[in-house]
Amino acid sequence: MLIEPRDPLIVRDGRPFTNNPGARAKSLPFPLPQTLAGAYRTRRALLKEFPLPERAEEVLRWGLRGPLLAEGGQGGWRLMVPRPLDALKLGEAVYPLRPLKLPQGAGTNLPEGLYPVGLQSPSLKEKPAPLEAFWYWESFLKWLLEDAPEGFSPEGHGGPTPETRTHVALDPTTQTAREGFLFQTSGLEFARGERAFAQGQLGRVRKLALVLWPDGEELEGVFPLGGERRLALWRKGGPGVPPLPEELLETLIRFRAARIFFLTPAFLEGAYLPKERAFGGASVVAALVGRPQVVSGWDLKEGKPKPSRRAVPAGSVYFVRLSEAWDKGEIRAWAERTWFQNLSDGEQDRRDGFGLAALGVWDGKLRGWEEA
Repeated sequence: MLIEPRDPLIVRDGRPFTNNPGARAKSLPFPLPQTLAGAYRTRRALLKEFPLPERAEEVLRWGLRGPLLAEGGQGGWRLMVPRPLDALKLGEAVYPLRPLKLPQGAGTNLPEGLYPVGLQSPSLKEKPAPLEAFWYWESFLKWLLEDAPEGFSPEGHGGPTPETRTHVALDPTTQTAREGFLFQTSGLEFARGERAFAQGQLGRVRKLALVLWPDGEELEGVFPLGGERRLALWRKGGPGVPPLPEELLETLIRFRAARIFFLTPAFLEGAYLPKERAFGGASVVAALVGRPQVVSGWDLKEGKPKPSRRAVPAGSVYFVRLSEAWDKGEIRAWAERTWFQNLSDGEQDRRDGFGLAALGVWDGKLRGWEEA
């Protein structure tokens, strides 16, 4: 299912937005899963004429996966995902970050049994360069299927374009701005433009949309989304869930190890580690996690704000080893339970879309510090 915001989308970052002069409503760089889950459930409940919050418990059981980004073009919609944090660009080359063995006598403040993650070669002197915030699925898939692809250059862009609007209130008698009634809103424009310098050519605009995979029916029509009740077009279709590659499955069976990528933020009971330090029986060896993302929201059932929590951000990577006791069938079953499923520890968090995961290959080896 696709959602195309008609106006710049505002998904608030939780800062107070009052009627004080100069107030600013700032949007997050990308909507959280619970924002889309709440909008989907509210719209579906209204269509079914369910009274809320009386039937909130039933409505909250409607689960979904996403949101991810999609770009429209002549060939249809292309899926895009957040850039993985185990990719580091130095100069013009992209290098993988992998778990490292500690030198003799060295120590870290990591929990026992976890290893640090770093570069495979300490001799690289180039300064880190930024990578695009969102990658096309084809580039991301190559990164999943190859442990260290040579000459890798991901294709993508920065995602929705930030757009700031300045608002004033007019005095109806003088038709001039009222003193003190000035504020700004910062939203996300779901389109990206390309400049064209050739004479007679115009820049090409690429449409962007949000992709959702609800467990139930898909919705269509026009409905408000985000702050200020700005409108968005809901439609059926869009990119489907990518199938689990057989090539990836064969490599998992061979090495009994994998990388788990979070495509949406995740809530884990051990802060940045899953319950019992395992994902469905696969033990965590190392983790590459970004800064925690603070998440709050509105409780539909209780009718009050939710307490703030810290989530593992999208793009985070976990290096895991599979059980030696598993046969090929059990490894396949684990991969199917993990691929594009929500892996947050809490059941309601999984229903809300937190922790959407993808799998990548890893040979299971720790690089020596002097070799890294």
